[in-house]
Amino acid sequence: MEAQVDAGRAKAIGISNFTEGQIQRILDAARIKPVNLQVEIHVYFQQQPLVDFCRQNDITLVAYAPLGSPGSVSMVESFGHK
Repeated sequence: MEAQVDAGRAKAIGISNFTEGQIQRILDAARIKPVNLQVEIHVYFQQQPLVDFCRQNDITLVAYAPLGSPGSVSMVESFGHK
């Protein structure tokens, strides 16, 4: 991916579903660090340690399933709206 940034075909590098340990390995080895992480985050799955780690390393977060994932109680249901 760094070669794609160097060639101008990508503006930045993003990752998805990585743990703190996996991100740290990238930060230790990569020349260009990832700028964004996409993970499942919602009120029932907040992943605060991962959020804090990303903040400390200037990595933005994008949440998928912000209202909950299929098969779990959604925020809409928890407020009595079905």
